[in-house]
Amino acid sequence: MNQNDDQNFDPMIYDVMRELSTRVAGRYVAWEDQASNDGEANHWREEWLRVEKEAREVNPRSRAAIEAKTAELRQVLLELPVDAPTLE
Repeated sequence: MNQNDDQNFDPMIYDVMRELSTRVAGRYVAWEDQASNDGEANHWREEWLRVEKEAREVNPRSRAAIEAKTAELRQVLLELPVDAPTLE
């Protein structure tokens, strides 16, 4: 990869990364809505806010940064259960 490869790419990959962040955050939002107490609801709210913040912080002009975050979000989404895990 030469220096310019990181900046010459189809910008749609950024949209894919943001869609994945929305799907992950959406799972946390659903869990927040299903929480049985305020502590659980706050926990899941913090999680979806964190995911969205991290996605916004990805440099939209960096292919490497976008691809790294996309891979991370794909893995998170694959590992998330449908129902919220029990918080200790």
